[in-house]
Amino acid sequence: MAKSFNELIKNFAVIRNYVREFYVYGFKQREDFTAKSGRSYDNERRRIESYLREYVEVEQQGNGKALRLFIDPNEVTENPMFAVWQAKSFTKNDVFLHFVLMDIFKEGAAYSVNQVLARIDTDYLVHFQDGFMVEALTLRKKLAEYVELAVLRRETRGREIYFSRVASVALSDRALRAVQFFKEMAPLGVLGHYLLQQERGLDEVFRYKHYFVMHTLEEQVCLDLLSAIREECWVALTRFGRERALRFMPVKVLVSAQSGRRYVVGKSKAGQFFAFHRLDQIERVELAEVATDFVMEKEHFDEVRKFMWSAGFDRRVVHELRVTLAIDEIREAYMLDRIRMEGRHGTLVRLTSKRFEFRIETYDLNGMKPFLRTLVGRIESLDSGDPAWERQFYAEIADMYRLYFEEGTTVGDI
Repeated sequence: MAKSFNELIKNFAVIRNYVREFYVYGFKQREDFTAKSGRSYDNERRRIESYLREYVEVEQQGNGKALRLFIDPNEVTENPMFAVWQAKSFTKNDVFLHFVLMDIFKEGAAYSVNQVLARIDTDYLVHFQDGFMVEALTLRKKLAEYVELAVLRRETRGREIYFSRVASVALSDRALRAVQFFKEMAPLGVLGHYLLQQERGLDEVFRYKHYFVMHTLEEQVCLDLLSAIREECWVALTRFGRERALRFMPVKVLVSAQSGRRYVVGKSKAGQFFAFHRLDQIERVELAEVATDFVMEKEHFDEVRKFMWSAGFDRRVVHELRVTLAIDEIREAYMLDRIRMEGRHGTLVRLTSKRFEFRIETYDLNGMKPFLRTLVGRIESLDSGDPAWERQFYAEIADMYRLYFEEGTTVGDI
């Protein structure tokens, strides 16, 4: 007999990967997922349709249906993907012990394991006729889990360990508004979402123009990385599609203002240069031993960061780039303002009223290409100290020119 469908999940990484695929890469069919069986795909698709029903779009393609998630950030006041975090599976013991423990500890008194076990037997299990029992080891594990989650606190009295409930968080009106805003804008927003679930009738007052709903799926990875940075330790970093974990020392979590993606930067081995990993491509993070050279590496990165353009290092040499631009400072003052605003740590130097020079020192010449392409038509000369990179840049411009104009265009024609 086939098992009935269950919308609850045990492993969040699985549903996270499917949601990421449907949302980031668009319409996906059953045949596009080859890592798991067709039945696994069907189950995850049905879960997504259950959690995010109003954001699912289906399109008929060939012999089957393709699904995608479409979430317009301008139309929502709360990230719909918070719902994915609320579907964790549980056992009969889990649900029974949760409600029983919350009832036992609601008065604020402290109890030992044996006292809790006795109360469960006399006040709760006595009403059941099916022989259901709670073992002491099961209870100890559940109490330890709730202590780790900060639901309960543990204290030692003589030779006995006692447990009591941590008081609920009471938020003022101003604090509630702050949580409303930062749960959508700051890392670990799912925690703010949980805090506000105990509130009733709270008006949604914030809307966001630039809003990256995908960040919600990375909250646990982000939290583990921030914990590793705070504790200055190595991690075992497992990426989607990779079987082996990567030993990695994280030193900083960065957010791209251009794409919205989040990255962790650090080192895999002593002596190597810094490397970046996108958080949405990391399946899980496990903390390992303390990194004895963490402070030195962090200070090194703070120096390196002064010459970064984007999340990456295409070269490990700092290049000084000089770009001479034809801009009329009277009629095209808006262009000067845009370059100063978008040029990051570069500087704009006035040569004449119609000629300016943009100067920047950077590791990442390739990362600057999109910015430089927006200045095509105004670039009079470009000097990077790297002739190979310059030839490649002009060749790419020539290729783009041929797409729109005539064949036979050469670099010298530009």
